[in-house]
Amino acid sequence: MGFSPFAKFAASVVIAGAGFAGGMKAAPVLGLGSAQDQGTEPVVTVDTTLVKNSFADIGELATESYNFTQVGKYSEEGTKVFGMEVPGTGSRYLITYSGEVKAGVADVSQIQVEVDEAGHVVTVTVPAVEVLSASIDPASVETYDQSFSIVNQIEVGEVTTFLAEREAAAADEAVSKGLLDKAQGRVEEIVKKQVNAVLGEQASKYEVRVVLPPPPAQ
Repeated sequence: MGFSPFAKFAASVVIAGAGFAGGMKAAPVLGLGSAQDQGTEPVVTVDTTLVKNSFADIGELATESYNFTQVGKYSEEGTKVFGMEVPGTGSRYLITYSGEVKAGVADVSQIQVEVDEAGHVVTVTVPAVEVLSASIDPASVETYDQSFSIVNQIEVGEVTTFLAEREAAAADEAVSKGLLDKAQGRVEEIVKKQVNAVLGEQASKYEVRVVLPPPPAQ
């Protein structure tokens, strides 16, 4: 028994439709569809090493600084005769100077990073902050009220030692005024910004937790 032209046309449409549907189902299996077509998102993992190395690239993580301008007095006794200093044999001067004391994480290689992919949490453990440097700007050094003795001259080494002592004193002063507390207080903010910068587009999907040691003793 033969088929009418209309019946043949209808049959061809049904077969073509079935083939198209079958092709759509087979496409993901054959790798022909995107992840979005399949209704799933691509799995993106965070490279722990990459996050940790981003801190190593910084080298030194300074989180707070203390700027100072001070006046120091240097004096050296002259020759004494019968308990009294001989005029013109002593040396002295007043010196003004400016500098900076920096605090933060000295060894960034000690920073530890852990990633919980299931919970989408990045945990960064940071060591205690400490004074990184205390320095006086040589260009800021000026001397006043100079009184030099031909007999007892002030040497360059003595001035250098004097300034080094002033740097140490400035560091102690900065710590006593809460430099380390402020430095540690900013660690969490800076570390989170660094991790989020590394995560890039994935930053919104992760919580960054910063583990800090107890505040340093003053």
